[in-house]
Order: sequence, then C-alpha cells, then structure tokens
Amino acid sequence: MKKSSLIITTIASAAFILGGMEAKAAVSSTHTSENKINFTAGEDVVTPPVDPTNPDNPNVPNPVDPTDPTNPGTGQTGPLSIDYVSNIKFGEHKITGKDIAYKGKNANPFVQVTDLRGAGDGWNLSAKMTEFKSGNKVLRGATLAIKDGVVKAGSSSNISLAPTKSDILFDNTESKLVMNAVNKGGRGTWLTVWPGVNQANEAIQLHVMAGTPEANTEYTSSITWELEDAPK
Repeated sequence: MKKSSLIITTIASAAFILGGMEAKAAVSSTHTSENKINFTAGEDVVTPPVDPTNPDNPNVPNPVDPTDPTNPGTGQTGPLSIDYVSNIKFGEHKITGKDIAYKGKNANPFVQVTDLRGAGDGWNLSAKMTEFKSGNKVLRGATLAIKDGVVKAGSSSNISLAPTKSDILFDNTESKLVMNAVNKGGRGTWLTVWPGVNQANEAIQLHVMAGTPEANTEYTSSITWELEDAPK
C-alpha cells in the first residue's frame, strides 16, 4: 500500500512541476504576415465537358456520350458558356399503325453550363425545337418529352447554390426553360443529366402519331439552346 501511494504522489508532483514550468513561458516577440490572392472573370476560358456519370472523374471518357461519338463539346469561351449538349439519337424503326413513344438511345445525355463571371448574378438556360423534317416532309404532331433530369456540380466541392432544372415538353416552337440559377447561385460548372438505360432511355421520349411517318425517310429536328446572364 505504501509503495502504491508513493508512486501516485510522485507522478502527481511531476505533473505539477511540469505544469509550473510551462506556465512560466512568455511570448517575447510577435509579427503579422499577410497572404493575398486576386481573381478576375474567366474571359476566354474554354471549359471542356466533364464525365456526366461522375463529374469528379479526372479521366473523362472519350467520347463523353458514346451514342454521340463525334461531339467534342461546343468550344465556347467564358465567362458564361454552354460547354456541351448531347445530340439525341432515336435510331431506326418499322412503321406501325399506332401512336408510339420512341425512347432515346443515349444512356446519359446532358447539357453543361459554366459561370466564371465571379459575380453571382445568376443565369438561365432555355431551349426551343424545330419540327422534325426531311426536306419538305414534316413529321406532323411529333413531340419530344425530356424529364427526370439530375442536376450535378462539375466538382463535388462546389459550395454555390445549385441551379434548378425543369422537365421539358417540346410541342411547338416556343422556348422552354431548362435550368435556372438564382442570384448568387450557379457559379462554376453545372450539368443536367437525363440518366437512363442504354438504347432505351425512359427520360427522353419522342411521341409520333400514327399515320405520319413515311418509309425510307430520316427526319431531323434541331434544338437551339439559349443562355441568358440573369435568372428567370
């Protein structure tokens, strides 16, 4: 019992002495240094497309959309740019006597926008589609529905407020809102991805009315994407 008591007392005393020694230390001198960094808007910066399935992936697949292999991106320069838009493929189909909704072939079509202005003024992306045509032949009544998009940041560490996305129904030539970044939001790179099954994407559907298609005819439509420097 005495031995144990002695050990405990010795440790406690040592701790007291060390504590006392630390308490006697004093600051003899101070000085303040300064660190600076300056930023300007990303003028003339080209932001390449990122991997739509994993935007943080440093090894971006080439092509980024296998169903759209000849599409490298828009090449637009900043500070506010549309970087990439997938071209939607629907393939070849036999004519039927029914109204049919044809699913997109692209598994992960996407649109990518980058805001390098550094002001946080917000922005909006809209789109309008022409009729499906082949020369003077028109695929009358055809509509394109794009829904269930997923908004992703080009970097998972982006702390800016994410833009919102909208489901789209192209049923005429009017402009439709696709993405909207409010004031102080949407800084950096942002994507809306429409994920689905390869060769049969439920999120992208072209509705064709019975009695309208003509055989041996490829119909084409174009979508014009418009990026404005303010929110809707």
